[in-house]
Amino acid sequence: MSTKTYRIFKKLSSVIMVFALLFGLLTVSSNTITAKAADSPVKMYSCDGETIYHAINTYTVYIQIEASSAGNKAVAIHYRTYENKWCDENATFFTKLNSETEIWKAEVTGPQLTEYAIKYVGDGVTYWDNNNGNNYQFSQPLGVANILALRYCYKTAENYKIYAAVKNLAYSKVVKVRYTEDNWATYQDVALQYDYSLATNNTEIWTTTLKLDPNKIDQFHYCLSYEVNGQTYWDNNFGANYGYYYYSPY
Repeated sequence: MSTKTYRIFKKLSSVIMVFALLFGLLTVSSNTITAKAADSPVKMYSCDGETIYHAINTYTVYIQIEASSAGNKAVAIHYRTYENKWCDENATFFTKLNSETEIWKAEVTGPQLTEYAIKYVGDGVTYWDNNNGNNYQFSQPLGVANILALRYCYKTAENYKIYAAVKNLAYSKVVKVRYTEDNWATYQDVALQYDYSLATNNTEIWTTTLKLDPNKIDQFHYCLSYEVNGQTYWDNNFGANYGYYYYSPY
């Protein structure tokens, strides 16, 4: 090889190495971040489960996203099926909690559904909320939310049971249902009582039984409040409140 040819070859090799380095940097810039910090832009908010036919369940997962975290957003639930396969279900924008916080939701239906994680792509950056590596269980009702109305078994007007999942933020707490039978012309507050604790997420189940007028079920609506540590948290179904038919038929 001549001296001139060697110099040309050396220069070409240097250029190729520079392009390879730039390509590597561009590849790394497509970040994947597992969200753990308290200021993460994606968080599981709550999970509402409903049995639609014996062992077949529908779960609605609500996801909290920082509104200003990205201009272009894509959100999905990455979940494991009873066949031990992993699938994705896209979430859609649902509502805003305030000017800074969006709620997205995804619905997943199937038998024996167990665990899932949340995938959020914002402006090309992928974030994962996988519950600090433990994944979320579909049986886990609370994420960011501190209180959630649950729909368990079939109910009648004369024996209408209210269930609330609350985070055990302190020993002393007051959980109430506020309900109306005349479309909020009047209302009553009734205290719930502790029933049992869930194994996940330090969550307690509180309940009470209402005796309603069967002729007024179309005017019956309710919401829940949770007083603890000098704060009051509400679950009013994102402003829509709950109605008589908010329960599982099985």
